[in-house]
Amino acid sequence: MSHVFAKPYSGKNPVPNIATKLTSLVNPERATEAKAQQLQDQSERREEKQTEKTASKLAKGHVMHAKDPTTGEELDIRNADEEPDTRTKGDNVLHQEFPPPDWKEHRDHVLSVTNASIAYISGAFIAAFLCSTFFQSTIWRILCLLPATLFGYTMFFRMNKDAETEFERRVWHAERMRGLRAGSDVDGDGKVTDKERTRESAEWANALIRGLWPIINTDLFSSLVDMVEDIMQSSVPSFIHSVRIADIALGSNSGRITAIRSLPDASTRDNGDATKGGDSLADIGIDADSVSSDDRDALDGDHVNLEVSFAYQGLPSGRTAQSKAENIHLLVEFFLGLKNVYGFRVPVWVEVTGVVGTARARLQLIPDPPFVKTTIVTLMGLPRITICVVPMSKFLPNIMDLPFISGFISSALDTAAAEYVAPRSLTLDLQSLISGDDIKKDTEAIGVIVVHIHRATGVKQMDATGGSADPYVTLTFSRLEKPLYSTRIIKSDCNPVFEETAVLLVDVNTVKLRERISFQLWDSDRMSVDDMMGFAEIDVVDLIRQRGKPVRRVSPLSSPDSRDRPGSIEYTVGYYGKLPPNKEFSTDGSDPSLPDDLRERPEFKDARAVALNDLEAAVLITPPDPEWPSGLLSVQVHEIRDLSVKTMGKERRGGKGREGEKGQDEGEETSEEAEGLPSSYCSISLNDDLVYETRVKPITSSPMFNAGTERFVRDWRKAHVSVTVKDSRMRENDAVLGTVFLKLSEVFTNASEVTRCYSLEKGLGTGRIRISLLFRPVEAKLPPNLLGFDTGMLEIHDVSARSTQVDLSKCELRLKITTAQAEEKVSRKTAEKRDNMVVWAPNSPTKLPVRQRYAAALLISFRDTSGFKTSGRSALGVLWLRDIVDRADGPIEVSLWRAKDGDYSRLKLNYVPPDGDLGYWDSDKEHVERIGTVTLEAAFWPGIAREHYEMLNGRGARTRGSWDEYDRQEKAGFRDAVGAQAVQPPQDHQAQESHETQERDRGRASHGGADETMTEGPVDTQKGNDAAAGEDADGHGTNTVVSADSVEVEEGADTESEGEGEGGHESSGSGEKQGFVGKVKNWRKHEKELHRDHRGIMQAKPVRTAEWIKDNIEDSAHAIKDRFKMKGRHPDVETEV
Repeated sequence: MSHVFAKPYSGKNPVPNIATKLTSLVNPERATEAKAQQLQDQSERREEKQTEKTASKLAKGHVMHAKDPTTGEELDIRNADEEPDTRTKGDNVLHQEFPPPDWKEHRDHVLSVTNASIAYISGAFIAAFLCSTFFQSTIWRILCLLPATLFGYTMFFRMNKDAETEFERRVWHAERMRGLRAGSDVDGDGKVTDKERTRESAEWANALIRGLWPIINTDLFSSLVDMVEDIMQSSVPSFIHSVRIADIALGSNSGRITAIRSLPDASTRDNGDATKGGDSLADIGIDADSVSSDDRDALDGDHVNLEVSFAYQGLPSGRTAQSKAENIHLLVEFFLGLKNVYGFRVPVWVEVTGVVGTARARLQLIPDPPFVKTTIVTLMGLPRITICVVPMSKFLPNIMDLPFISGFISSALDTAAAEYVAPRSLTLDLQSLISGDDIKKDTEAIGVIVVHIHRATGVKQMDATGGSADPYVTLTFSRLEKPLYSTRIIKSDCNPVFEETAVLLVDVNTVKLRERISFQLWDSDRMSVDDMMGFAEIDVVDLIRQRGKPVRRVSPLSSPDSRDRPGSIEYTVGYYGKLPPNKEFSTDGSDPSLPDDLRERPEFKDARAVALNDLEAAVLITPPDPEWPSGLLSVQVHEIRDLSVKTMGKERRGGKGREGEKGQDEGEETSEEAEGLPSSYCSISLNDDLVYETRVKPITSSPMFNAGTERFVRDWRKAHVSVTVKDSRMRENDAVLGTVFLKLSEVFTNASEVTRCYSLEKGLGTGRIRISLLFRPVEAKLPPNLLGFDTGMLEIHDVSARSTQVDLSKCELRLKITTAQAEEKVSRKTAEKRDNMVVWAPNSPTKLPVRQRYAAALLISFRDTSGFKTSGRSALGVLWLRDIVDRADGPIEVSLWRAKDGDYSRLKLNYVPPDGDLGYWDSDKEHVERIGTVTLEAAFWPGIAREHYEMLNGRGARTRGSWDEYDRQEKAGFRDAVGAQAVQPPQDHQAQESHETQERDRGRASHGGADETMTEGPVDTQKGNDAAAGEDADGHGTNTVVSADSVEVEEGADTESEGEGEGGHESSGSGEKQGFVGKVKNWRKHEKELHRDHRGIMQAKPVRTAEWIKDNIEDSAHAIKDRFKMKGRHPDVETEV
């Protein structure tokens, strides 16, 4: 795993943190995560050690065996030596002897510190003895000696540390003098002349560093400062709210390179051929023609490997600020207290006094300036870092001189540095850094893996009663601990049929580490730890070899322990790489919506990144190709300028204004740091699903985030991104400062990369936020039903049923979504017979809110209400929402079922195609029978709608925040035609291929027939395309589905076992005369609008605090309730920290 510098933080580029494992006995979910990690260690012996364990072992001086990510060499690594290496290393400056240190000054300094310490300790014990004479009890006399003993230990610790520091300073000064001389006194005149200086050394680099060090503009390190802030924020204890680096300076004392050498690749050293790279694609089994040129250069390009030993030793500093400013120093502000309740700021001066370490770097060489692009850096053991931490007070000592705090801070530094110790690494794009560009022109991911999880068979019963299992499947990379995707839980079933689709992003490091996709089958338990029932793995490199060719496979489950775990899992998987921009869509890069006379003016052109190659240049002037709707979307939030909170009249002045005074401040002047400024953070939502949150930037009007995420977008033509800026506040809910709503089809009109400044709207604040959007299509063509939103609203008009075995005319309908609690009833009074069918036609359509749409089903229950009491379910129809197309209004026909024993649980949880084929059910087929059909006039409207109010507004502050964002966007008119696209969608729910694809597929009919069991529904009737995706570039068909006839069975697998009908907008009914109830509703609506903007009663902070307390109580209640629910290991929302 590697971290990427100067790139937005994401799941592939996480913030380094100091991990702390806590065991919870009352939280089964935490225990499940711990067990998953333990089982992952057992199944993959080469898995990377946890960060805190690595730091602990290296800090104790242990030698660890690791693989060098730069050369591929297996080697032993250890910490940096505490003293300079005096051994001879070839013909360079290290061959020279150290000049003798001034031992007399060292002796005088040590004696002075020792004598003073002895005097203080003696005085402490004398004072303790005199104090003890006032007590007659022996116990009190002993207690009087404890403070003196503790004081003596502290002084002894300080004396020892001071002596070691002084010795190291002398030795490192000798090393510095040896480097400055850098030669041998051949003629014996006592001076090293220019002709006598050693030519093979690193002193030329040190001379350059010494010259540049004092004049480097520290603004260049803004990205580095932001990264260090993030590391500190993720590592501090919980009582510290946030951390801010207020200032940084390099001083006049420069760092040094103590040694440097070049290294060959491991395989080059083994075969002795210097012309062949050791980390070639052939070595990892990838065909060079199967990857793009950019990905090929990143994986296997011209490069050079270097090993650099570095050192920095601070000059002795006194109590004056001028002496401390000579070394590297930072002004850090810690915000302490109780989170969201009380806090205060503590400024701290941090001075770097020493750094010693060794690193290896792999530099990718390119033909264009600056001739270096991607650089991978790894540490050969923990570097030795010493700092001086002094609170901004004349009376407080150096914190590092206190024994216990010293150990804590040193441990924190070691753990943070362990994030980059081999085999981990840091990736830097030197080309972008040198060019001064912070805009991404390409995604970190090189492609995606599309996985269709079909079913599992022959699973072992795991419950203590031996009755059954509650299985679900998670997808992870074999070396990664957290789940990347989780299916729904199917209760009490040993042969679950999932039929869910997941998309995993693949980057360069995933390929280099030879990751494997792990299908993990879990048994969900309500009150205990979930048990892993088995796993199956597939090599990512094998998938890349067959780029664009999906494979359907049945794999046997491997046992995570010594027990025998039978069963198998069936899935379809394929790798799909990125596509280059289509040159036919190239533009001049100008905004077509502007008038002609303004379009060419430079001030009206978007901020453009520096194009460093032909691909980046094409991305900047070529919009996405509508023919390839699916791809990778990168969203990056750079910074916010002039951020402030609106002040309105009395809130600003504190009372009634004077005559002639302006109503509100014009706000022409904004301080970057001042009291009353917001502590802002950003949340990013994709298609109304929260996907990313930045960390809080405390008390500043110019927060710099430089953070973002990469996500797979099913269809960019109808997708949207919303960025909401919030203010983290004390003792009240976080306030929305503003939101930005971006519809991708409107953003990518003239380029695939857009960087613009947007005004914050519909919030309590003002400011301009700088956002970058980048889209790169992939060669995966999903069927139309899989191109929709995961959140939306299902609108049902009429329901008709036909059955010859059951009289349905006396039944009422109950409509329910399996992933939501809402249930709607349709009275039997609305039922009428038409021909051979019973039709329920209510006056108004039934609207059901939907979340997690691709794992949800609509349950259509028929219950007999002819008697005095409603009877049980007479029949059931099931429509899986993955089988319908967004915004397509038309009839949908599904099968009508009756359970012979009255148990419909398997029908409700296991996927059944609309045609009712139960070919994939390995059990319980005989317990259900098809008795007819159900036809629905329905449509799925994408995005959050008014019907989601009960679902989002009653689940605590976090979900209520999602509803608040939607409400603001709707009031602003942002949500018109959400999910719509310029291309006309299908007029019904039949997903059919284009004429071109159909003609071409007729010539390939021999590749297999349609899936007669799993995908013969209204949508999945297309044949699998086994040809490369490039051959299908001109068509509209799918290339991610494989016929069930082409399934591969592995050895050991068990195969038998928005207008008024759209978006949920309500009719205002303005034509009717309002009565008292209507006036009350209007008043309440107006009050909500005032409260949303902290007006009305909400302008008083005590009222907002009371609401915050109420929401926290609700959150706690929901947390306790959810703790004992059965739920899968779903991925968490990606955060910067």
